[in-house]
Amino acid sequence: MKITKKLILSVLIPLFVFPAFPMELIFKALPTYNISLEENFDNSFGATAGFDLNLFTVRSRDNIFLSLEGTASQIKASGIDSLWLFDGSFGLGYELRFLDRFSVSAEGNIGLWSVSEDEEQNFPAASGLSYGGRGYFNFYVLPEFSLSAFGGLKSYANSDSSFNKNIELGVALKYNFSRGLFGHTEIHTDEKETSSIFPVFFSYYADHSFGKVTFTNREPTDLTDVEVQVFIEEFMTKPNTAVKFERIKRGETFSADLLAFLDETILTNLTPKKTSASVILKYKSLGKTKTYTESLELSAFGRNNMNWADDKRAAAFVSGKDASAALFARLVQATVRDELSPSKNTNIQYAAALFGSLKAYGMNYVIDPSSAFTDNIGSDSVDFLQFPYQTILYHGGDCDDLSILNCALFEAIGIETAFITVPGHIYIAFDSGVSVKNASSISDGMYIVQDDKVWIPLEITLCQDTFALERQTGFREWKKYPNERALIPLKEAWAEYKPVSIPDSEVKIELPRKEVILREFKAAF
Repeated sequence: MKITKKLILSVLIPLFVFPAFPMELIFKALPTYNISLEENFDNSFGATAGFDLNLFTVRSRDNIFLSLEGTASQIKASGIDSLWLFDGSFGLGYELRFLDRFSVSAEGNIGLWSVSEDEEQNFPAASGLSYGGRGYFNFYVLPEFSLSAFGGLKSYANSDSSFNKNIELGVALKYNFSRGLFGHTEIHTDEKETSSIFPVFFSYYADHSFGKVTFTNREPTDLTDVEVQVFIEEFMTKPNTAVKFERIKRGETFSADLLAFLDETILTNLTPKKTSASVILKYKSLGKTKTYTESLELSAFGRNNMNWADDKRAAAFVSGKDASAALFARLVQATVRDELSPSKNTNIQYAAALFGSLKAYGMNYVIDPSSAFTDNIGSDSVDFLQFPYQTILYHGGDCDDLSILNCALFEAIGIETAFITVPGHIYIAFDSGVSVKNASSISDGMYIVQDDKVWIPLEITLCQDTFALERQTGFREWKKYPNERALIPLKEAWAEYKPVSIPDSEVKIELPRKEVILREFKAAF
């Protein structure tokens, strides 16, 4: 009996101290009815308790297991009221699981038994070797809990003779500690890939993937109601459901694109940093909800960063609600409104006023050798783009910065804009407000017809030259690249890359005086 206890403890201690231990520990209780095959003994009841330890899984869900158990059985016979036989044994078994809820198993056991002396009933002490086997039919109520019906044969040998033989019949209750108490799951992560997160696209990631994780269902059952969630604690208030599956079959591999509802607080991220994410897989196995979590490391760039894998991405930096851009544009609009000529195109006149005001303000085209559009276009290289208020504050920027600023100024006063891209360069166009059928009213012919609008191109890098040259150069560049050009309306780009307005975009700047704005406006024509 002492040997049996030591064996049981040697198995239990590692499993409770190290719950991630790969084997599964199962407690079992077996009330038993014993049919004696010896004439000297009557039928009786007994009870067995013990542990099964699943050592290996074969054929994906069958188990080879080690059994450790202790048994207390009544001994009844003529002249013997009731004595107790105690037995400790270990064995080896095999479980064949043919359906999610049903399996059959068989085990063989060998051990030691003993009966204490009872002087009142004149029964001497006895002990010896026990051996036998059982067959089970198992029903899984839950992943960790099953009910079984069993039958078996148990022999008790005493020295060289047979003390007793019983046919065992009964039911078994089994509880899997690994799956129940320790929440053991058998989901395997095969692959995980992520791309860097750009704060300016925080709303973009709600329906555009920033990575993918591939899982394999190694549970012994099919999974139902499968839900993959993503949680980036630093930038989210709660997990976001990325994808749902009605059923994942046993052994099936499946993938989930990573989506997340990021908070605007990510816009406070000014420099690149590492952050962690959790991919949470929730599912049901035999009706019980289980959870598996995979951790990921992500790179989050600063809010001014993006790459040019898609030219439309820069639209996220353009917002007519940028406080400094809106203040600048509305001042210009209010100043020249009463000076507009009814014989000239209204939107072109506003464009001339904005150009003159930026020139008077001291706006400059500044080439950034470390972050040039020509070096980064169409690549995964990370660029640094300025928000409109920053370009106003710094009195300058490169071609993408000036394009963002000018589009924001036009949008602030209700004039639609577009990016124009040609090899190595980006600049802008604005909606003339003229219908296509009346396009000829723009007498100089420097316009582009697209999407039922008549667009006026502007080469915004010529911010210290003349408005006329700005228009001429913009149109000439468009004509120069008939097969390598694109006009991207901001309204179209915003459908995918929503505009971002920075809370601290209201900065202290010295705006041009009204008389200066009017002087520059009149000089443009």
